[in-house]
Amino acid sequence: MSRPAASPDLSLPNVAAGVVVTDVAIAAAGAAAGTAPDWIKIGPRGSFTTRDGRAYAFDPDTLVARFSADGVDIPVDLDHAIVEKAAGAAAQGWVKQLEARADGLYGKVEWLAGGKAALAARTHRYVSPSFHHDAAGVATWIHSISLVPAPALPGAAVASAGHAQTHPETSMKGIAAALGLNADANEAACLSALTEIRSKTVDKAVHDEALASLSAAKTELDGIKAAARKKEVDDLLEGALKAKTIVPAERDAYANLCATDAGLASVRELLKVKPAQLGASGLDSRPAPAGGLAAPDVNPVTLAAKAQMYQSDMRAKGVEVSISDAVNAVSAEGAR
Repeated sequence: MSRPAASPDLSLPNVAAGVVVTDVAIAAAGAAAGTAPDWIKIGPRGSFTTRDGRAYAFDPDTLVARFSADGVDIPVDLDHAIVEKAAGAAAQGWVKQLEARADGLYGKVEWLAGGKAALAARTHRYVSPSFHHDAAGVATWIHSISLVPAPALPGAAVASAGHAQTHPETSMKGIAAALGLNADANEAACLSALTEIRSKTVDKAVHDEALASLSAAKTELDGIKAAARKKEVDDLLEGALKAKTIVPAERDAYANLCATDAGLASVRELLKVKPAQLGASGLDSRPAPAGGLAAPDVNPVTLAAKAQMYQSDMRAKGVEVSISDAVNAVSAEGAR
């Protein structure tokens, strides 16, 4: 849908005309001399000062928002004819779109025949906007843009020296430095460096998918390692229980010590030299006594007391007998 043409009331206060100037050729970022570029730079980002000492400031984002809210195309004329209400003043083009960039405010122009002719003849090389501003000099909206033959500020195609210093990253030297190139690198070298960087850049979706896959693989690997560690510890401690180098009550404590590689290695070495805590009873090689371990009418307390007495008697004879062997001996005597 087409925007209506701008027709503001210029009798309002705080209207600045012809104070910011940029060279159309430079603003076109590489357009051939005399051609009508699609995009032109309207003004710098931040504060700037005119040659006669007036101070202004552009906030491109605010100006873009105002342009979008107004829904009004900005006229491009010659020599501020619209602001001056000169006879025959007419638009030589229309700004259909504004864009806030790192170094300032840019406009996309739909050129009419008059604007194209002026640029082709190179009689009007510079861009000069007229804008409303507040009491502090901050631009509030763009009224119109003019093609003019002479800049209003010193240093052709530069809005103000202070702006260039405030935003060094927008200069070619600043861009070259950011890319790790020599300060004297030209545009072609910078573009080549950017192309190389982009060729090595991974798409975010691919990057995120790779991270998710790595995370899943790590989780799976951690599970496999944990299962292998548990089996290794279980085999070690079950072997120690069978060898009677540890008792069941000690198993959990030894398992906790095996939680790390260093702990597992230490437990393994300890169990190699740790003696058995219980002697073999020898019952596996002995036949079961007739009638069972003890007669059904034998009191377990009485049997235990007899076994302890048997141990004492044997100890007096210089023979150490385990409690199991003592119980077996007294049970056998009782069965005779």
